[in-house]
Amino acid sequence: MPRKLTKQITVIEPECDITKRMSLANIMRHAQQMGSYHLHELGIGYDRMYEDGMVFLVSKMLITVNRRPGFDEPLLLTTVPKKPKGVQFIRDTYFDTMSGERLVEVSIAWLLADPYAHKILRPSKFDRYGIEMFPNDGEYITGYRIKRPEGPGERHLRQIKYSDLDYNHHVNNAIYSNIVCDLVPLQVLLEREISKFGIIYQKEAKAGQVITLELVGAEDQPTFYVGGRLDDARCFESEIKFR
Repeated sequence: MPRKLTKQITVIEPECDITKRMSLANIMRHAQQMGSYHLHELGIGYDRMYEDGMVFLVSKMLITVNRRPGFDEPLLLTTVPKKPKGVQFIRDTYFDTMSGERLVEVSIAWLLADPYAHKILRPSKFDRYGIEMFPNDGEYITGYRIKRPEGPGERHLRQIKYSDLDYNHHVNNAIYSNIVCDLVPLQVLLEREISKFGIIYQKEAKAGQVITLELVGAEDQPTFYVGGRLDDARCFESEIKFR
Protein backbone atom coordinates (compact mmCIF):
# COMPACT_ATOMS: atom_id res chain seq x y z
CA MET A 1 0.00 0.00 0.00
CA PRO A 2 1.15 3.64 -0.50
CA ARG A 3 3.39 5.04 2.20
CA LYS A 4 3.99 8.54 3.47
CA LEU A 5 7.23 9.62 5.12
CA THR A 6 7.27 11.73 8.28
CA LYS A 7 10.38 13.31 9.74
CA GLN A 8 10.93 15.64 12.70
CA ILE A 9 13.31 18.57 12.29
CA THR A 10 14.21 21.73 14.19
CA VAL A 11 14.67 25.01 12.32
CA ILE A 12 18.28 26.09 12.63
CA GLU A 13 19.62 29.63 12.51
CA PRO A 14 21.28 29.45 9.05
CA GLU A 15 17.92 28.44 7.53
CA CYS A 16 16.33 31.74 8.55
CA ASP A 17 16.31 35.08 6.78
CA ILE A 18 16.46 38.59 8.19
CA THR A 19 13.00 38.13 9.78
CA LYS A 20 14.21 35.08 11.80
CA ARG A 21 11.82 32.87 9.82
CA MET A 22 12.71 30.00 7.49
CA SER A 23 13.50 31.39 4.05
CA LEU A 24 11.61 30.30 0.97
CA ALA A 25 14.79 28.71 -0.37
CA ASN A 26 15.12 26.50 2.70
CA ILE A 27 11.44 25.57 2.64
CA MET A 28 12.04 24.43 -0.94
CA ARG A 29 15.20 22.54 0.02
CA HIS A 30 13.42 20.65 2.79
CA ALA A 31 10.54 19.74 0.48
CA GLN A 32 12.97 18.44 -2.14
CA GLN A 33 15.00 16.56 0.46
CA MET A 34 11.91 14.89 1.88
CA GLY A 35 11.32 13.39 -1.55
CA SER A 36 14.92 12.12 -1.59
CA TYR A 37 14.59 10.68 1.94
CA HIS A 38 11.41 8.89 0.89
CA LEU A 39 12.99 7.33 -2.19
CA HIS A 40 16.02 6.25 -0.15
CA GLU A 41 13.75 4.60 2.40
CA LEU A 42 12.12 2.70 -0.47
CA GLY A 43 15.54 1.59 -1.71
CA ILE A 44 15.76 4.00 -4.66
CA GLY A 45 18.56 6.51 -4.22
CA TYR A 46 19.80 9.09 -6.72
CA ASP A 47 22.74 6.92 -7.75
CA ARG A 48 20.56 3.93 -8.55
CA MET A 49 18.14 6.01 -10.61
CA TYR A 50 21.03 7.67 -12.44
CA GLU A 51 22.53 4.30 -13.29
CA ASP A 52 19.10 3.27 -14.58
CA GLY A 53 19.06 6.36 -16.82
CA MET A 54 16.58 8.45 -14.83
CA VAL A 55 16.55 11.61 -12.73
CA PHE A 56 13.71 13.70 -11.34
CA LEU A 57 13.59 17.39 -12.29
CA VAL A 58 11.28 19.94 -10.70
CA SER A 59 8.78 21.33 -13.20
CA LYS A 60 6.49 23.45 -11.02
CA MET A 61 6.26 24.33 -7.37
CA LEU A 62 3.58 26.11 -5.35
CA ILE A 63 4.13 27.01 -1.70
CA THR A 64 1.19 28.06 0.48
CA VAL A 65 2.21 29.75 3.72
CA ASN A 66 0.01 30.15 6.77
CA ARG A 67 3.02 31.05 8.87
CA ARG A 68 6.71 30.55 8.16
CA PRO A 69 8.50 28.51 10.85
CA GLY A 70 10.79 30.43 13.16
CA PHE A 71 14.31 29.84 14.47
CA ASP A 72 14.61 26.86 16.86
CA GLU A 73 11.03 25.74 16.18
CA PRO A 74 10.47 21.95 16.06
CA LEU A 75 8.49 20.75 13.04
CA LEU A 76 6.94 17.58 11.72
CA LEU A 77 7.41 17.22 7.95
CA THR A 78 5.25 14.79 5.97
CA THR A 79 5.69 13.99 2.29
CA VAL A 80 3.01 12.30 0.18
CA PRO A 81 3.73 10.88 -3.31
CA LYS A 82 0.76 10.89 -5.68
CA LYS A 83 0.16 9.06 -8.93
CA PRO A 84 1.40 10.85 -12.07
CA LYS A 85 -0.93 12.93 -14.18
CA GLY A 86 0.24 12.88 -17.78
CA VAL A 87 4.03 13.10 -17.57
CA GLN A 88 3.99 14.95 -14.24
CA PHE A 89 4.75 13.19 -10.97
CA ILE A 90 3.15 14.84 -7.94
CA ARG A 91 4.47 15.15 -4.40
CA ASP A 92 2.99 17.22 -1.57
CA THR A 93 4.95 18.06 1.58
CA TYR A 94 3.47 19.52 4.76
CA PHE A 95 5.24 21.52 7.48
CA ASP A 96 3.33 21.16 10.77
CA THR A 97 3.99 22.17 14.36
CA MET A 98 4.28 19.39 16.92
CA SER A 99 0.73 20.24 18.02
CA GLY A 100 -0.60 19.72 14.48
CA GLU A 101 -0.90 23.30 13.20
CA ARG A 102 -0.36 23.40 9.43
CA LEU A 103 2.25 26.07 8.69
CA VAL A 104 3.31 25.42 5.10
CA GLU A 105 2.15 23.25 2.22
CA VAL A 106 4.42 22.59 -0.75
CA SER A 107 3.11 20.95 -3.91
CA ILE A 108 5.65 19.95 -6.55
CA ALA A 109 5.28 18.59 -10.07
CA TRP A 110 8.29 16.56 -11.18
CA LEU A 111 9.38 15.32 -14.60
CA LEU A 112 11.29 12.08 -15.11
CA ALA A 113 14.21 12.74 -17.46
CA ASP A 114 17.12 10.97 -19.09
CA PRO A 115 20.27 12.48 -17.49
CA TYR A 116 22.31 11.87 -20.63
CA ALA A 117 19.96 12.83 -23.47
CA HIS A 118 18.02 15.38 -21.36
CA LYS A 119 14.74 14.04 -22.71
CA ILE A 120 11.51 13.68 -20.74
CA LEU A 121 10.62 10.04 -20.00
CA ARG A 122 7.22 8.45 -19.67
CA PRO A 123 6.17 7.73 -16.05
CA SER A 124 5.89 4.04 -16.98
CA LYS A 125 9.72 3.92 -16.94
CA PHE A 126 9.51 4.38 -13.16
CA ASP A 127 7.18 1.37 -12.82
CA ARG A 128 10.17 -0.98 -12.61
CA TYR A 129 10.58 0.02 -8.95
CA GLY A 130 7.08 -1.09 -8.00
CA ILE A 131 6.36 1.98 -5.85
CA GLU A 132 2.72 2.50 -4.91
CA MET A 133 1.46 6.07 -4.77
CA PHE A 134 -1.60 7.78 -3.40
CA PRO A 135 -4.45 8.79 -5.74
CA ASN A 136 -4.01 12.21 -7.37
CA ASP A 137 -7.55 13.25 -6.45
CA GLY A 138 -7.68 16.94 -5.56
CA GLU A 139 -4.20 17.74 -6.85
CA TYR A 140 -3.78 21.23 -8.30
CA ILE A 141 -0.12 21.63 -9.18
CA THR A 142 -0.26 20.05 -12.65
CA GLY A 143 -2.73 22.69 -13.86
CA TYR A 144 -0.96 25.60 -12.17
CA ARG A 145 -0.28 28.57 -14.46
CA ILE A 146 1.26 32.01 -14.01
CA LYS A 147 0.12 35.04 -15.99
CA ARG A 148 2.20 38.16 -16.31
CA PRO A 149 0.18 41.12 -15.00
CA GLU A 150 -0.48 44.20 -17.09
CA GLY A 151 1.85 47.14 -16.72
CA PRO A 152 5.49 48.01 -17.24
CA GLY A 153 8.27 45.82 -15.97
CA GLU A 154 11.63 46.58 -14.37
CA ARG A 155 14.62 44.90 -16.05
CA HIS A 156 17.54 43.28 -14.21
CA LEU A 157 20.43 40.99 -15.18
CA ARG A 158 21.70 38.02 -13.15
CA GLN A 159 24.79 36.04 -14.12
CA ILE A 160 24.91 32.42 -12.94
CA LYS A 161 27.84 31.58 -10.64
CA TYR A 162 29.28 28.43 -9.10
CA SER A 163 27.29 28.75 -5.87
CA ASP A 164 23.99 28.74 -7.80
CA LEU A 165 24.58 25.25 -9.21
CA ASP A 166 23.68 21.78 -7.96
CA TYR A 167 24.89 18.29 -8.92
CA ASN A 168 22.85 18.44 -12.13
CA HIS A 169 25.13 21.34 -13.17
CA HIS A 170 22.27 23.83 -13.44
CA VAL A 171 20.76 26.42 -11.10
CA ASN A 172 19.16 24.62 -8.16
CA ASN A 173 15.40 25.11 -7.94
CA ALA A 174 15.65 26.78 -4.51
CA ILE A 175 18.09 29.42 -5.76
CA TYR A 176 15.35 30.91 -7.95
CA SER A 177 13.42 31.97 -4.85
CA ASN A 178 16.50 33.91 -3.72
CA ILE A 179 16.68 35.55 -7.14
CA VAL A 180 13.01 36.54 -6.84
CA CYS A 181 13.28 37.83 -3.26
CA ASP A 182 16.34 39.89 -4.17
CA LEU A 183 14.17 41.85 -6.62
CA VAL A 184 11.24 42.46 -4.25
CA PRO A 185 11.56 45.77 -2.34
CA LEU A 186 13.24 45.09 1.01
CA GLN A 187 10.58 47.02 2.91
CA VAL A 188 7.89 44.65 1.63
CA LEU A 189 9.85 41.62 2.85
CA LEU A 190 10.40 43.24 6.24
CA GLU A 191 6.87 44.51 6.86
CA ARG A 192 4.65 41.90 5.21
CA GLU A 193 4.47 38.12 5.30
CA ILE A 194 4.65 35.82 2.30
CA SER A 195 1.38 33.99 1.69
CA LYS A 196 2.18 32.17 -1.57
CA PHE A 197 5.11 31.55 -3.85
CA GLY A 198 4.76 29.78 -7.18
CA ILE A 199 7.29 29.03 -9.88
CA ILE A 200 7.34 27.26 -13.24
CA TYR A 201 10.71 26.11 -14.58
CA GLN A 202 11.05 26.16 -18.36
CA LYS A 203 14.74 26.12 -19.34
CA GLU A 204 17.73 25.25 -17.18
CA ALA A 205 20.34 27.93 -16.52
CA LYS A 206 24.01 26.99 -16.34
CA ALA A 207 27.26 28.57 -15.17
CA GLY A 208 28.24 31.78 -16.94
CA GLN A 209 24.85 32.38 -18.53
CA VAL A 210 23.04 35.64 -17.89
CA ILE A 211 19.33 35.62 -17.05
CA THR A 212 17.39 38.70 -18.10
CA LEU A 213 14.86 39.28 -15.33
CA GLU A 214 11.63 41.26 -15.38
CA LEU A 215 9.95 42.45 -12.19
CA VAL A 216 6.33 43.60 -12.35
CA GLY A 217 4.66 44.96 -9.23
CA ALA A 218 4.59 47.81 -6.73
CA GLU A 219 4.96 48.15 -2.97
CA ASP A 220 1.24 48.86 -2.53
CA GLN A 221 0.23 45.70 -4.42
CA PRO A 222 -0.05 42.18 -2.87
CA THR A 223 1.64 40.31 -5.76
CA PHE A 224 4.93 40.57 -7.62
CA TYR A 225 5.71 38.77 -10.86
CA VAL A 226 9.26 37.82 -11.81
CA GLY A 227 10.09 36.24 -15.15
CA GLY A 228 13.47 35.24 -16.51
CA ARG A 229 14.78 34.67 -20.04
CA LEU A 230 17.92 33.11 -21.47
CA ASP A 231 18.43 34.77 -24.85
CA ASP A 232 15.12 34.16 -26.67
CA ALA A 233 13.92 31.30 -24.42
CA ARG A 234 11.85 31.54 -21.26
CA CYS A 235 13.87 30.31 -18.26
CA PHE A 236 11.21 30.59 -15.53
CA GLU A 237 8.14 32.47 -14.38
CA SER A 238 7.19 33.11 -10.79
CA GLU A 239 4.80 35.00 -8.55
CA ILE A 240 5.12 35.91 -4.90
CA LYS A 241 2.13 37.08 -2.87
CA PHE A 242 2.04 38.89 0.47
CA ARG A 243 -0.63 39.34 3.08
